[in-house]
Amino acid sequence: IGLKKATKQLGRINLVDSSTITLCLSQYPWALYLPTHAGVKLHLRLAFVDGLVHPDKAILTPAKPSDRTQMDSLIELDRDALYIFDRGYVDYRKFDEYCRGGTRFVTRLRYNTSIAETYERRTIPQGSPVLRDDVVRIGSSASRSMTHPTRWIETLDSEGNLIIILTNDLTMDAVEIGDLYRRRWQIELFFKWIKQHLKVKSMYGKSENAVFNQLRIAL
Repeated sequence: IGLKKATKQLGRINLVDSSTITLCLSQYPWALYLPTHAGVKLHLRLAFVDGLVHPDKAILTPAKPSDRTQMDSLIELDRDALYIFDRGYVDYRKFDEYCRGGTRFVTRLRYNTSIAETYERRTIPQGSPVLRDDVVRIGSSASRSMTHPTRWIETLDSEGNLIIILTNDLTMDAVEIGDLYRRRWQIELFFKWIKQHLKVKSMYGKSENAVFNQLRIAL
């Protein structure tokens, strides 16, 4: 599915992800996130518009807080938008909120994710790259499960590895959902480009404000 065709059919398509910019712990102790590491995190939303990809929203934080802390800022309740994000943003409570608000999402699940209930096992066409397409309710118990049905799709990545995709879009073709999720590589290329071409490898100041201001100017 091409980008122009996808955006015409599906509305606004947004990629959400984060990347850590490492810093020297002895010089930036306020940015500690591992016993021997320091860094800041760029949380980013990329939008597909007219077949092109552009940054739509950026948030800077110390590296330690999890990606889920920025879900409210980067994933807005919008019936005309489709959000694609990785396993770092798995939050059942938020997923139910998106279902109630009509906000569509496509994400990847960990292999140990449990299914609380299976509603439908869809037939897979012969020769399809999709291995499984079920309508389920995910979770392991009443307190740790979703209340809304979603689709559990199993397919293979470009290297032949199994990936499990979850979406609350119950009508889109499963192959197209897999293709959309694979487009996440574009945000990873964007992060790589930022680190290679913008002045983010060395900082001119040591304070949190100085570092964040330099990164904002670079962006």
